[in-house]
Amino acid sequence: MELKRPSPDALLKEVEREENNKGRLKIFIGYSPGVGKTYTMLNEAHVLKSRGVDVVVGFVETHNRVETETLLTGLEVIPRQQFEYRGITLGELDLDAILARHPSVVLVDELAHTNAHESKHPKRYHDIEELLKSGIDVYTTVNIQHFESMNDVVAKITGVRMQETIPDSFLDHADEVQVIDIPWEELLQRLKEGKVYVPEQARHAMDNFFQRGNLFALRELMLNLVARKVDSELLNYMRARAIPGSWPASERLVVCIAASPYAKQLIRKAYTIAKDTHAEWYAVYVSATSLLDQSGAEQTYLTEALNLAEELGAKVITLTGTDIADEILRFAREHNITHIVIGKPLRSIFVGFFRGSPASRLLHTQGEFELHLISPTIEKRAAELKVPPKQFTFSLKEYILSLAIVAAITLVNFFILQRMLNPTSLLFIYLIATIACALFYGTGPSLFASIISMLVFDYFFTVPKFSFSMYIVHDVINASAFFFASIVIGQLVKTIRRQHLALQLRLERVSLAEDMSRELMTLPPAEQLVEELASCSSETTNILTLLRTTILNDISQLMIKYVARIINAPSVVLFRAKDGGLQVWARSNPELEISQNEKAAAEWTYSHGEIAGSGTGTLSGIAYLFMPIKSQDTTIGVMGIQYDYKNLFPEQRQLLGTISNLTSLAASKWIKI
Repeated sequence: MELKRPSPDALLKEVEREENNKGRLKIFIGYSPGVGKTYTMLNEAHVLKSRGVDVVVGFVETHNRVETETLLTGLEVIPRQQFEYRGITLGELDLDAILARHPSVVLVDELAHTNAHESKHPKRYHDIEELLKSGIDVYTTVNIQHFESMNDVVAKITGVRMQETIPDSFLDHADEVQVIDIPWEELLQRLKEGKVYVPEQARHAMDNFFQRGNLFALRELMLNLVARKVDSELLNYMRARAIPGSWPASERLVVCIAASPYAKQLIRKAYTIAKDTHAEWYAVYVSATSLLDQSGAEQTYLTEALNLAEELGAKVITLTGTDIADEILRFAREHNITHIVIGKPLRSIFVGFFRGSPASRLLHTQGEFELHLISPTIEKRAAELKVPPKQFTFSLKEYILSLAIVAAITLVNFFILQRMLNPTSLLFIYLIATIACALFYGTGPSLFASIISMLVFDYFFTVPKFSFSMYIVHDVINASAFFFASIVIGQLVKTIRRQHLALQLRLERVSLAEDMSRELMTLPPAEQLVEELASCSSETTNILTLLRTTILNDISQLMIKYVARIINAPSVVLFRAKDGGLQVWARSNPELEISQNEKAAAEWTYSHGEIAGSGTGTLSGIAYLFMPIKSQDTTIGVMGIQYDYKNLFPEQRQLLGTISNLTSLAASKWIKI
């Protein structure tokens, strides 16, 4: 029933989409200059005008293309705002004039453009955000290479790094995206005819950016990016309307891994399937208890598998629960999964029948996904050699205490027997001993207590007494029922204990975030202090600078404190100083220092917004692991830990991410002061 309920978050997004008073955003996206984005946008403007829609041109860059300039005829054009810059007159979007005119639709070309220094906003997409908030619909254009997430990829493909970028979240918030796609042969022909650049520029462009391979790659990047946006909207629609199962609009794969030597093989097979089906894919591990309860070998298998999954492009997810199959099914339904990859169980059919396995559960579950059962190809004997033999821990104390509990129950039964004629029901009082042993000592003592209880009852309370024989049929039936019931109850108690540990693990995560949030909330808000000091004389600037330094120190020390609760390793926090360089604001040890190479790695993390250092694919030779502290899409600081990234457990990575997010929320406003 819970799976059939609409997702509250998805439902809220749908309601906001339908009921908000903001303007609608339509983006015309292309893979290269010259594909016809502005031309198509102007054509659509004429269609809107013919329907009686109040449409104006806020900013359109024709690049002296005759066909484009012709389409401006008949459309109202808002004059540009003029700025002087180094003797050059720059024409920018006149935001205030458009807001005063308040049309139904405004055309704003070149979404990623950086405004002149004197403009109201630094970026044109900020202007568009203000237009949307005022209820004006905006049509705009952009190329794929200007999205932030595409910057590094495009630089590798074309050798050109775009300086003007926009956050990908802007695309996510768009109400409509129209792909402007023409064959690369036609684009090159337009280039040769001078319809994109003047002839001299066109020749240079064809020799560099406009190469056939570049255009193929950019076109594929554009189609994939738009497909992900459409897929995200479809998923939100399904969640908002509680549509069960999956719609095969796009391929999505999940591989289920465990702490075993076969996990990396599953990852490789899942990668192959995902690549062949062009599927987005996830690597999911279901944790019943804390990873710290696992053996060293199991932790190694798991972390190596998850690291391999990240290297191959999977999204690594850790779920918490006691029923692996249920958790996987829930994840599959929530994320519209079309393929599930899982290892074929190695246990015998007899053991699998009684104990069950996630694979068999998934095999007999109705669903809209394809199930891939992968048989391990590593020889079992070779795998067993890698796994250190599990040590059987025998605690004599636990078994003695179990025996004492049975003895106490026996004394109670003797006392009850004095006041009743039929001793048959006394057998089930021994279930108290079984439950107590299972709860406090585990499966072994519980089974031991069950056997001893049955033997004691047979010896003292059945006919003939003081012997281990049973002649009465109902005594045999009762003893058999008791034995099976005690085993079942013992297993149920074991399951409850695991659920309790899983719940305790979740509570620890919530507690850490709650404790840190509470301490951060005690810090003074930046807005209030800035407002109070804004009207003061210039002499108070030093006070504000000192206050900024003090608050950032407090935030950094809190971050160090909570990082230490997750991992016992030296750590540092770096923020941008006033001189522009990264500065160490907090250390776990006052004597801790970082070298110039480590500082350079921290700078790389800051500028690229990605992890670097020990155990990563970038600058792995240094001792520190550096992780970005991000506020939305902007990196405001760096956290450094003297630890190998590959040795971090999934839980630790998630908690470090939580700490980083909380720190960014508290520090972002102070960084800007």
